[in-house]
Amino acid sequence: MRTRGARPLVMAGAIALVSAVAGLAVRPAAGAEAFDHGAARRRAIRSACALAPEQLRRIEDGIRADRSGEIQVVPAEPDYLDGGLMHAGPWDYLQEVPVLWYGPGFVRDAGRVDRRVTVADIAPTQAALLGFDGFDAPDGSTMTEALPFDAGEDPPKLLVTLVWDAAGRNVLTRWPDSWPTLAGLVEDGTWYERAEVGSSPSNTPPIHASIGTGAFPDHHGIVDVFMRVGDGPLIQPMNLGPGNLLEPTLADVYDRALGNEPVVGAVATLSGHLGFLGHGSMWGGGDKDVAVTRELIDAAVGGSEGPQWNLAPSMARWYRFPAYVLDVGGYGADVDAVDRSDGEFDRAWHGDPFTQLNAGFDSPARIPYQTRVIQQVLRREGFGRDRVPDLLFLNYKAMDRVGHLFSVDSPQMRETLEAQDEYLRVLIDELDRTVGEGDWAMVITADHGHQFDPEVSGAFRISISTTQDLLEERFDDGDDVKLFDKVKPTQVWLDESELQRNGHPLLELNDALLSLTQAQTAASPELVHDPDALALAAAFPTDLLDELPCAPEGDA
Repeated sequence: MRTRGARPLVMAGAIALVSAVAGLAVRPAAGAEAFDHGAARRRAIRSACALAPEQLRRIEDGIRADRSGEIQVVPAEPDYLDGGLMHAGPWDYLQEVPVLWYGPGFVRDAGRVDRRVTVADIAPTQAALLGFDGFDAPDGSTMTEALPFDAGEDPPKLLVTLVWDAAGRNVLTRWPDSWPTLAGLVEDGTWYERAEVGSSPSNTPPIHASIGTGAFPDHHGIVDVFMRVGDGPLIQPMNLGPGNLLEPTLADVYDRALGNEPVVGAVATLSGHLGFLGHGSMWGGGDKDVAVTRELIDAAVGGSEGPQWNLAPSMARWYRFPAYVLDVGGYGADVDAVDRSDGEFDRAWHGDPFTQLNAGFDSPARIPYQTRVIQQVLRREGFGRDRVPDLLFLNYKAMDRVGHLFSVDSPQMRETLEAQDEYLRVLIDELDRTVGEGDWAMVITADHGHQFDPEVSGAFRISISTTQDLLEERFDDGDDVKLFDKVKPTQVWLDESELQRNGHPLLELNDALLSLTQAQTAASPELVHDPDALALAAAFPTDLLDELPCAPEGDA
């Protein structure tokens, strides 16, 4: 088998420690001196193999032993590890995403196709649309149903990759009447009914890298919103530049092969989005592709946004930031329009002041503003101006932020989806004007679904902070060496050497995870559904994946 080497906003009270569970200890499977390694290993394997095969396959494709956490954890659906409304996991509701190919004259009007595809299939399909045979996707294959027989012979002048961040199928299904523009494109394009992310954790950086490279994280190396490289501390994947992306993207290879003649660029939000774009000039012979983000530099939490469009210093060496986007105005009017949408002008949205909504960026107000930025980039960079096909990568992040704050089931999510769909028409009209009607093609997708309101789904929320405190109480000897680096929704990073110095093997900690109950891991007593029910469906050391008798065969 192959060697396989997590930005939440915390809901009120979600990480509060609970006096009612004070004094509860993690129940060990055996005393420290009598610890049965063989039995613990069998329990870990049994828990992993009890997962649905597609869940285990997604986990396998999403991790590397040299970068991922030392232990993988899986709650029972719909439960989740809670540091806020999270969206990382192997379950269908987080994995299923839209994939729509649209471009009259370049994309077939095949309508709805009932075949499983993943986002890793996007890049090789784009290569076929471009007529470019110099790209090898490690895990993806061409979505042939979307392509006419003469695909690539006369390619589009511009190929657009549009990601509605967090607009998974569970969001679209929950609000079926809120995306008429997207729905109206289906019959004139090709829509894949069984499209999915294909790997877990379903987080923004790894999935954008999969879209760009045609590879899953076990190949391209971007495994989560945090990861370990070498013996150093955990880092955010792109905070040192794009060098941790181990595979080239289609844009990397295509741009260089054509002598950097194509115009290539991205308008997104975070450095972690730029995995769908590529390495810029870091890729030998490449040039500085256009890149626009809004990242809060040196933020401790992945996904933090700054006050204006920018490019992190670690990325500026390899990409080009067009400063004219800072002159795009009208955002105040965008906020005012959202403010008035409920009939009151009260500097709030559904009762939440804009001052608590990232100055309105955590509302639909950012969507028209970002669309105007995209329009400027299209016009001023010359996308689609000649017969050399260009590549433009776009990420709209509004639905992701709203989902973290309010859930899939909220009226805020419905209104944000409606705004996103409205401005899809604005974007299409701009492409027709700037590039030319019938001269461009587009793929529309998402990087993951989002979390339902637990009051609707019935999910038990496993408090990350409470769980970590319980484990530290038992396994940390209290010295100055930190035992846990991160506990995230799908995995645990820890200092295994420190754990061993404290007298505990990794399997003992894994066994403790498997024994945790709802009563022990809830943030407050009223959140407990069944006090004695186990909190996790599975927990197993990452290194065990290659030894599982139930491990999936290949990547299919």
